[in-house]
Amino acid sequence: MDACWALSYMSDGADSRIEAVMSTGVTHDLVTLLGHENSSVVTPALRTLGNFVSGNDKQTQAVIDAGALDYVQALLSHPKRNVRKETCWLISNIAAGSHSQISSILSHPRMVSAVLKHVENAEWEVRKEATWVISNIATGGRDGHVHGLVELGAINALCSVIESADPKILLVVLEALENILRVGKNASRDYIGFVDECDGLDKIENLQEHENTHVYEKAVFIIETYFGVEEGEDENLVPTINGDTFSFGLPVSKHMEEAEGPQQAQQPIHQPFNFSF
Repeated sequence: MDACWALSYMSDGADSRIEAVMSTGVTHDLVTLLGHENSSVVTPALRTLGNFVSGNDKQTQAVIDAGALDYVQALLSHPKRNVRKETCWLISNIAAGSHSQISSILSHPRMVSAVLKHVENAEWEVRKEATWVISNIATGGRDGHVHGLVELGAINALCSVIESADPKILLVVLEALENILRVGKNASRDYIGFVDECDGLDKIENLQEHENTHVYEKAVFIIETYFGVEEGEDENLVPTINGDTFSFGLPVSKHMEEAEGPQQAQQPIHQPFNFSF
């Protein structure tokens, strides 16, 4: 346990720090510890691997190749909330990687379904991390990845978060829904109807009164772009959009959390990183 926490602190930072730890060949051993019976060992091992996949695509791929995704299904139903949260964080950073890495996630449909259930029903800290997973796939994946997400129930899950009071998560959800609607429209699939059926349209319309300007503007953009403005609607309530005025796209991003030691309980910190596919 202490050795794993030490590795987690050393690898919490830039890619060079991550590489310094990974170069020792410890990745496979850490992945194996994800199956340990003691959650006090699982948690720091999971944290360290989460740091690894917050790095570049090569570092992320090394964790995938070591078999980390084979352990994730069980960890998503772990009785410890923090383990489930850390697991979703790890998956979200893999989902922010290359198209092939997104494919690796979607090749485990039961795992993705478990993440979607967390988006809808988990404790808020777990729910936020699960939402990042789905959003990163929806905004960074190929069209086929998006269609696969929708088939697993992503639209309903994302719409369930729209009433969140967290503006940052709202923007993450709206960005994901916008890209899903775009992909659906290009493929002549009725994803607009799916959003409407799960009361998503009503929820998005309510965001036109949101106090956060970016949330409000993104909601207006989605409504006018994909749902249109009904005749007779008060023009003062839905201002005209010119070009890309209301386009506030969030980049698919890996995000770091502050380390949680045995006696620490920090809130997650999401920070975008620049990387190339």
